[in-house]
Amino acid sequence: METIKGWKPNFFNYDFKALGITENASSESEVIGVDLSLCIGKCFDNHVVMMNEKDWYNHESANFNIIDRISRENYFSKYCGSTLLMIWSLFDVPLPVSEEAKMILLCIDSTFKGFYSPYPFPREANKKYLISYMDFPELYEVLERHKQSDFTNLIRKYNLAGKIKPKLGYLHTDIDLEALRKVFDLPFCLPKNRFYKKEEYESNARYLSKNDYRYVKKDISENMFSVALTKRDYINYSERIE
Repeated sequence: METIKGWKPNFFNYDFKALGITENASSESEVIGVDLSLCIGKCFDNHVVMMNEKDWYNHESANFNIIDRISRENYFSKYCGSTLLMIWSLFDVPLPVSEEAKMILLCIDSTFKGFYSPYPFPREANKKYLISYMDFPELYEVLERHKQSDFTNLIRKYNLAGKIKPKLGYLHTDIDLEALRKVFDLPFCLPKNRFYKKEEYESNARYLSKNDYRYVKKDISENMFSVALTKRDYINYSERIE
């Protein structure tokens, strides 16, 4: 987002438990979440956030699953791809030229998996979102040319499943950013500024009753800061600690 819009990464949220802020940012600065399912405020997000079709949702969230009213009721038709790829499409960023770089884009958040699913709904969703929603037929053709193991090998090669974590306020990662910079010719760099704790949150997760879709988020909490249904019957959410 800094490359596309010039927005500085002045906040960092990790594990639903704390929000960090850099010394250069005002505590009154607007927070725009990226790959963060905010319940209030602007964000780019790829999670399922609705419990059923009547559940409330954040109207300022750019999220394919909200657009299509994906909930527990039709969970397996969800957009099962990365926030990165959605942003790549929304801002009309040209796709990289090399086959490997295109494959890496499909590796993030395991976007490739829907194509190889033994079930029809994920396969249909994979094709719909890549071609019809994001206008990336080239990426779908990449999937057609490769085996699933080709993508899992790339994940290991660049450690794409690695995490970004704060250590003494500074962000660190074991993802191979140096190699990715060479593949994409893009400045994949972590902020060098120190992050200071601004707010704390209580992280919660719970299983939901199977095949009972009557309940909405407010039946669980009226004070959610962020939320994501990481499985059809499993919800993760955080609440501000006053």
